[in-house]
Amino acid sequence: MEVQDPVYGTHQIEEEVLIDLINSEPVQRLKEVHQAGPSPFFIEDKPYTTRYEHSLGVLILLRKFDASLEEQIAGLLHDVPHTAFSHVADFVFENEGHDYHERFLDEIIYDSEIPGILEREGLDIGYILEEDNFGLLERELPKLCADRLDYSMRDLKSHKNYDMEKFVEGLEVKNGEFVFQDFELAKEFGLKFIELDSTVYASPLEVSIYEIFADIIRKALELNEITEEDLFTTDRELMDKLRAIECEEIQMKFQLLDEGLEIETGVEEPDIDGRTKARAVDPPFIEDGEKVQASERSEELKEAIKEHRSYVNEGFRIKIWA
Repeated sequence: MEVQDPVYGTHQIEEEVLIDLINSEPVQRLKEVHQAGPSPFFIEDKPYTTRYEHSLGVLILLRKFDASLEEQIAGLLHDVPHTAFSHVADFVFENEGHDYHERFLDEIIYDSEIPGILEREGLDIGYILEEDNFGLLERELPKLCADRLDYSMRDLKSHKNYDMEKFVEGLEVKNGEFVFQDFELAKEFGLKFIELDSTVYASPLEVSIYEIFADIIRKALELNEITEEDLFTTDRELMDKLRAIECEEIQMKFQLLDEGLEIETGVEEPDIDGRTKARAVDPPFIEDGEKVQASERSEELKEAIKEHRSYVNEGFRIKIWA
């Protein structure tokens, strides 16, 4: 299988087990689940990047750094349980950790053809589904990991049109952890990550769309017009169901979103008291053979991380102008 990727270029995948997993129904469903949730349906010309593209990207990145086959598979499968519209479920169910989907990983995988594929290869599915086994794939913020590196580099390229080649080529693995080869790259990546989070993931407009769309889903669940199982279909399937609901409250919210939100932040009496997750990384780099965090050498990055966390964690008091 040949993969043409905008971040990593052309990549060949020859292992039968990986090809079969890529072609499995749970992974293929991710082609219809947008990385950014509902906002591309309501923001004109917003790039459409899917969870499928991201999952393949994580796989490719892990392969570039000689991760084990088990870790490559874990990377490919890590987003399989995402709901339609990705993290919108975290707003529906008010999940501050933005990890609502993770509780469904075992259920979705075990109910699919994936266990049979892994069993055929003599691979331990329980080991693969245990995230703590794979330090390149997942680490807590503000550390680097394949998941975080791929989604940020992918979105920095698609949203900001930044060239990611120097960052990909500037990475290496030291003691089982992603690091940059020099300070300047580490600092630049840390600042660009904050730029991405503040203007895309955690922007007041993005939070407003998520909150209003979550209200629509919450009301649809309350009316029994959809079920929790519908959240595990695709963006388009769920959108069509929601738009067909004959409920004035739901249709008014859709009209508001369709017309394009005009918002004001920092108001005394907000329509939305929006909360989201603050994301920032403190990339390590190699100095005289040792690992050093970029914020230890850059006061600019250290302050940027502090200010960004404070800004996002305060929440957004948002007024919607009809």
